[in-house]
Amino acid sequence: MAAIEVKLVKGLSRVPAPQRVVVRGLGLKKTNSTKILPDTPQTLGMIAKVAYLVEWKRVDAAPPPSRASRKKAAAK
Repeated sequence: MAAIEVKLVKGLSRVPAPQRVVVRGLGLKKTNSTKILPDTPQTLGMIAKVAYLVEWKRVDAAPPPSRASRKKAAAK
């Protein structure tokens, strides 16, 4: 399964609040910060909303574990 590497290339100054929320949802905080995310339609939709702020590419790295699998592992 593939993953997506997302990088914030522009600052969030003068960016509407809903788009700032999307950037935070992607896990990006500061300019030039990067994050590896799973390749899902939801992630691609978030990237599309803030396409002018980010750069992204598909990578062959393993995607991060989902929240449900982390909870299941913690419960054991």
